[in-house]
Amino acid sequence: MRVPAARWDRQTRTSMVRSGRGRVVATVVSFLVVVAYVFVTLLFVSPPNPVKTAFAGVTQGASPYFAQKWNVFAPNIAKSNPQLRIQAQWRDDEGRLVKSEWRNVTAVEFAAVPGNALPSRIQKLSWNALGSYLTRFRELTTEQRAVVQDTFIERVDDGYRGIPPQQLIDRLVAIGENRGDVIDLLRYDFMIKEYTTYFATAVFDKKIERIRWEVYRERPNDFDLRFQNAAQYEPSITRFGWRQADDRIRADALATFDDVVARYGDGS
Repeated sequence: MRVPAARWDRQTRTSMVRSGRGRVVATVVSFLVVVAYVFVTLLFVSPPNPVKTAFAGVTQGASPYFAQKWNVFAPNIAKSNPQLRIQAQWRDDEGRLVKSEWRNVTAVEFAAVPGNALPSRIQKLSWNALGSYLTRFRELTTEQRAVVQDTFIERVDDGYRGIPPQQLIDRLVAIGENRGDVIDLLRYDFMIKEYTTYFATAVFDKKIERIRWEVYRERPNDFDLRFQNAAQYEPSITRFGWRQADDRIRADALATFDDVVARYGDGS
């Protein structure tokens, strides 16, 4: 069946009109979207001014989508530089305890990084260990943290010894009722005691009897003060008590620490 020419012309004109209106609407909407995007972008990048103040609600609402934030590139950006520092004690020839100066374990490890395009992960061992240790430390209550920062040594008839693990667990659980967190922390505490004992043995070449450590944090200046030589923030220190270094030192493991100290220094 053939459609009359007049009817065909009306349908064609109607279709063209509708199509033209659709293009016009799409063009106008696209133009408004672009204008709005440019306007909001200018609000964000422009310095403080009356227009920006007047549209504060707009910038606040669009902030999750338009604001420039460093955590887009580094979601867990560090705000401080933690370092593991240790102090050791050993007996002299007359049986008296000798206390060492503080030594920076992290500085020794990081000394192996410059000039190495692909440094080994072991060269940031203390950095990683501190992160895991402090994460577990923060899970404890305030009272439990105070106990952990105290000395884990007790007197016995023939001298001194490390407080038995079960005794430490019972003491900490009695004031916190978070047994799982306590055990996780004490496991890492033992691991750091082992690691620092080996490092101190390599550095001082003595039979280490006691060891303790601290977390030394340096916070860099804010961005606006990045070119100033003077430090904006004072270093902070979280210190932990003495631990009894009563474990057998393996010669093969100690040789690795001796090599690291010989190559990169003793952290003084």
